Amino acid sequence: MRKSMQLKAVAFAAAAALMGVSGMASASEAAQTAPSTFKPGTYTAQVNGHNAPLTVQVTVGKNRIEKIDYSKNLETIGVGRVALDIVSKKILDHQSVGVDAVTGATISSFALMQGVKDCLKQAGGDMTALTKHVEQHPAVEAKYQADVVVVGGGGAGLAAAISAYQAGAKHVLVLEKLGFVGGSTNVSEGALNAVDPVRQGRQGIEDSVAKFYDQTIKGGHNKGTPALVHYLTENSMNSVDWLEDLGVKFKDEIGTATGALWQRSHYPATPSGNTYIRTFEQVIGETNGAIKVMTDTKVTDLIKADGRIKGVMAENFGRKITVDAGAVVIATGGFGANIKMRQEFNTGVWKDVKLDKSIGCTNLAKAAQGDGLVMGKKVGAALIGLDDIQIHPCGTPGTGLMENIRTSGRNRIFVNLEGSRFVNEGAARDVLAKAIFAQPKGTYWIVVNHERYPSEDWVDANGATIRNMLALGSVVAAPTLDELAKKTGMDPKKLEASVAGYNAVVEGKAKDPLGFVANNKDDKTLTGGPWYACRKVPTVHHTMGGLEINTKAQVIGVDGKVIPGLYAAGEVTGGIHGSNRLGGNAIADVMVFGRTAGTNAATLK
Repeated sequence: MRKSMQLKAVAFAAAAALMGVSGMASASEAAQTAPSTFKPGTYTAQVNGHNAPLTVQVTVGKNRIEKIDYSKNLETIGVGRVALDIVSKKILDHQSVGVDAVTGATISSFALMQGVKDCLKQAGGDMTALTKHVEQHPAVEAKYQADVVVVGGGGAGLAAAISAYQAGAKHVLVLEKLGFVGGSTNVSEGALNAVDPVRQGRQGIEDSVAKFYDQTIKGGHNKGTPALVHYLTENSMNSVDWLEDLGVKFKDEIGTATGALWQRSHYPATPSGNTYIRTFEQVIGETNGAIKVMTDTKVTDLIKADGRIKGVMAENFGRKITVDAGAVVIATGGFGANIKMRQEFNTGVWKDVKLDKSIGCTNLAKAAQGDGLVMGKKVGAALIGLDDIQIHPCGTPGTGLMENIRTSGRNRIFVNLEGSRFVNEGAARDVLAKAIFAQPKGTYWIVVNHERYPSEDWVDANGATIRNMLALGSVVAAPTLDELAKKTGMDPKKLEASVAGYNAVVEGKAKDPLGFVANNKDDKTLTGGPWYACRKVPTVHHTMGGLEINTKAQVIGVDGKVIPGLYAAGEVTGGIHGSNRLGGNAIADVMVFGRTAGTNAATLK
C-alpha cells in the first residue's frame, strides 16, 4: 500500500510544484534516450490551445529530448497550465510523445503533444517510434485503509482533508477523478462572502450577519434551509481567518461579486480561486504523507455495512481499488455539465428554457457530472432541491466558460444588441439571466472603458491581457462610443443614451428606471475612451440541489435519519442556497462546510 501511495504522492507533489509557474521543463540526468536520433537544435511550433494559440519550443540533442518550452501560453491557471506541466514532464521522462493526456484538460494536453510532435518531426525524428504508447499503469487490484477518505479533490474536498488532519486524523486519503486537483474552484474568481468588520469598516460598509442571512434566504427565494443558511453566514468569516492562517492572502478591499447583493466579497490577492488550491497543496505537502492524494481515480460506489458507510470502491486506469475508512466525505461537485441530468431535473425556475447542449457550463465538464448524487442515492441518501439550477450571465458564446471581461465588479453597463440597457447590472443572477434570455438572440454586450481597464496591458486571472483578447477577437475596442457601436452593430444613439443614463444615476442626477443604485465611493461615470465591448450569454453555473445534510455536514437518508459515517460538502449538497445562489456564496459554502465535514468525519466517525 505505502509504495503505491508514495508513487501517487510523488506525482501529485510534482504537479503541485509546477502548477502554472514554470512553462519550461528539462530532461533529468536519469531520463532514458529517445527511440530515435535527431538533428541537434531548438525547434518551434505553434498550435491551438484551449484558450488561445500557444508556442512550443523543443530542444533536442542527438538522441534525447532535452527541453520543452511552452511559456508562451494563455491556458487556464490550475487546469490547462497544470496539464502542460504534467505532460511535458512525462514526455521528457519517457523520451516519447506516446503518453496519456491529463484527464479533465485534454485539449491543453493534446495541444502540447502536437506541438512537440511538430518540433520532433522538424528535427528528423522517427515519429512512428516516438508516438508509440509507452505509459503503463498498475493492473493489480489495490486495497487501502484510511481514517477519512474524501471523494473529490476540489476546494471542498481539500478543505475537508486538511480539516480532518487538523482534527486528529492520521491517515486521510483524497480520491480525485481528474488528472489534477482543484475542481471548479480552480476556475472560479475566488470571491468569498463574509461579514468582515475590519475590512468593511475601513470602507464605510455597514453589514451584519443578520443582513447576510436575510439576503441569502431572500436571494434564494426563501427555499434555503434556515439552519444551514444560519450556519453558513455565521461561520464564513471564521473560514476567512482559517484560510489566512494557512497562508492565503486576501485583498484589503472588499468587492461585490456578480449577484452578491452586498459588498462583502473577499478576493484573493493573487488571481482566481486557484489561490486556495495552491495553498491547500502546500499545506498537504507539509503533512509528511498524512494526507495523500490519488488523481485519475474515480469513486464508483460507497461501501455500506452494519448500517454505516465504511469505505469506497474506485477505479484507477481500469484497476479496481477498495478503501476501508472510518468515514467518507463526498465532495464531488454538482451536475451542471451533465446535460441529461440537468434536463431531467429542470422543473423549477428555468423550466421554460431548454438546458440542452446549446447552453454551456462554467464548470469543468468532466467534473460536474453528478457522481456524488448517484452514489449517495444508492445508499439511501435524500436528494433535495434538484430543480434549483443557477444560470450565470457571464458565459462565453460557444463554450459557456467565464472568460475575457467578467461581469462582476463595477463601472460597466449591460446593453443588448441594439445598444440599450435592459437590466439593473447589480441584480441577482437569476434576474440578470432572465432579462438576457428576453433580449434578441439571448445575448448582450458588457461595455466598459478606461475606468475599468486603464491599459491594454491589463492582465486577467489567466495572464491574458486586453491586447490578447483583442487579438483573439473576443473583445472589441474603439476610441469613441460611436466607433464602438459601428464595430459591434449597435445603434450609436441608443448606446450613447445608455451611457448617459447610467452616468446620470452615478452623478445623482437621476433615478434609474431599471433599479440600479450607485455607490458614490466606488461607481464612476463612464466618460472617454478607449471603450471595450465583450459579447456574453447565459450559462449553467451552479446546481443548488443535492445531498441533504445537517449543520454537522452529515448526510441525511430518505428516512430522515443521519447515515452514519457519511458526510458531504460543497456543490454536491442541497438546501444551502435555495433556488438562487448569491455570487460569492459558493466559496463560502465550500470552505465552511468543507471544514465542518472534515472535522466531524475525523471526530464523530
